[in-house]
Amino acid sequence: MNKIHFSAAVVLLAVITLLCGCATISSSFGRMAPDYSSVPSDGLKKAAQDIEKAVKEGNRELVLVNHDGLTLDKPEIGQAVRTRAARAQLVEKLLSTGFAIEQKDGLISVLRSREYKKATTSDERDRNALLVMSENANRWSIYEGLVKLSNLPPKSLSAVQDAFYRARVELLASGQKYQDDAGKTAVKP
Repeated sequence: MNKIHFSAAVVLLAVITLLCGCATISSSFGRMAPDYSSVPSDGLKKAAQDIEKAVKEGNRELVLVNHDGLTLDKPEIGQAVRTRAARAQLVEKLLSTGFAIEQKDGLISVLRSREYKKATTSDERDRNALLVMSENANRWSIYEGLVKLSNLPPKSLSAVQDAFYRARVELLASGQKYQDDAGKTAVKP
């Protein structure tokens, strides 16, 4: 695929994601503190740990089971988990470069900098952008799907995001970056 077609595909995917993807957008003025009062917190944490461990291991055969009233065994969540597991090595590789970060909102982001631009080609940056957009779209499918399918109140979304974020931070490799509780960049020891 030539560079123009690849770039057009990245832009098209971004537009589709914005139009069809995430129905919930975090406020640009800050994110609400996680509200665990409306969710079965132990079940949510266990579900997040199980899913994130399977994703990191590349386990595309994980059998999703419901936890404490949380509905997970639905096709839309299963597909998002399998797709994330299929790309897990690519996400791991990107995080290991030091040019990506696990954010407190449960998403991944590229840390754009002069160093990043020098260390990568335009095609690599396009691939990384597509990787991040795809990964985040699947994460949103899991978060919003879990809230909707489990009939949780909308305010519980912050707890779902937080539980998955914390499960992922526990699994980060040494040297990979994440946002700490204060929102500052931290590096996994």
